[in-house]
Amino acid sequence: MNEEPNVLITAFIKPNMEGHVVKALHDLPEFPGFTIDRIRGQGRGRGAGGQFHATEFNFSYQEHLQMQIVCREAISGEICGRIARAAWTGSKGDGIIFTQVVKNFLRIRTDGKQGGAPE
Repeated sequence: MNEEPNVLITAFIKPNMEGHVVKALHDLPEFPGFTIDRIRGQGRGRGAGGQFHATEFNFSYQEHLQMQIVCREAISGEICGRIARAAWTGSKGDGIIFTQVVKNFLRIRTDGKQGGAPE
């Protein structure tokens, strides 16, 4: 098990900013890798007019990408800053970034065998 503190960075970004963010991450001297998923939801802005009116059949969602990165705590601030700068458009709904402490971190390829996993 890795003893250095790790964090999980989760970023919700606009889909059209994906290339900018991925390039910014690849430019890091210590590229951590990431996962990315398409998501949809409603932010606190409540749409173009400032109000959200849902009906039984009509919901208005914003499409975003969710990036998740597990990295050393020491480089998490730099990664968050790069994501924020690369994803920024100045428009409402640019997204959010938050971090969480990772309690355990194991690599299946290297740590699975050590724990008595079947050969």
